[in-house]
Amino acid sequence: MPVHDLGYRKWSGVRADQFLRPLVIARGGIALILKRRWLRVLLVLAWLPVILPALGIFAFEFSSTEPDMQRMIVSAVSGPLGRPDLGALILSDAESARHEVWSTLILAYFRYPQLFAMVGLIGLIAPLLISYDLRTKAYLMYFSRPLSPTQYIVGKSAVIWFFLAVVATVPALLLYVMGVLLSPDLSVITQTWDIPLRILAASVVLMLPTTTLAVVYSSLTAESRYATFSWFATWAMGFVAYQFLTFTAAAMSGKRPPRRRRGPINWEEYGVDLDRWRLLSPYHTLGKVEAWVFGLDSTAASVVPAIGVLTGITVIGFWIVHRRIVARLSV
Repeated sequence: MPVHDLGYRKWSGVRADQFLRPLVIARGGIALILKRRWLRVLLVLAWLPVILPALGIFAFEFSSTEPDMQRMIVSAVSGPLGRPDLGALILSDAESARHEVWSTLILAYFRYPQLFAMVGLIGLIAPLLISYDLRTKAYLMYFSRPLSPTQYIVGKSAVIWFFLAVVATVPALLLYVMGVLLSPDLSVITQTWDIPLRILAASVVLMLPTTTLAVVYSSLTAESRYATFSWFATWAMGFVAYQFLTFTAAAMSGKRPPRRRRGPINWEEYGVDLDRWRLLSPYHTLGKVEAWVFGLDSTAASVVPAIGVLTGITVIGFWIVHRRIVARLSV
């Protein structure tokens, strides 16, 4: 018998349940990331944009008794949010407009300030998750325990899901609760009961493809800076390509909207198809599906291609990461 047996031995420790093993990885990753001071500051800053839709809901709920509040919310939804029809509905029947106003404000929170915060947050966190393990060979420590590649990937992804929930889902749900508390009575719940479910569905739409794409970049290289560059380049180049290809037709035709124009622009009058090149941009593809989830999709094209692209990114991305991990373990 050898004094020191360095071969593989059966795991004799206490085993966690199959479904709880990814949580162990996620808990460790979250704890390590929260030790970074700059990230805690970023999380606080990511909550600041929630003030704007909160003011909108506050103004709407008091618009029936305060004319100034009514003018403010009508101006907001008719101008920056591009919904003059909703502004007219608020003036004529505010009670029936409540569901759509709340949904529009919460969607605006998902689409504009929070989506940019999401891009920055994931770009700083995700590249460190798997690429760092590949560079330091820390994945060998993970798989020295009874852990499958799928559980490892889900555990790493759950780190990103947690932070996205903190900066997107939780504030949106708090907006809904605030709206209920500001309403004249609790009967408003019967009008808006589906909004929390739509918030959760929009969160899933936001989390799954973005997290998978970030984890794919992280698994393809041991240098986290390359993964970071690829992540930001994907969003920036997609956004620029969509803007250029979509609005070039209007510029070439000479039909340009006036520089000084009040209210939203009907781009169809200028020969602009907002859906033709949408799938080139992750930002605009997500916006299409999120607007559909909230029941606010105003474009004529079907949402099915956008859902198909996001589903494909999630499924194919998971397959790539799983293959990369298995290949490392097979060496």
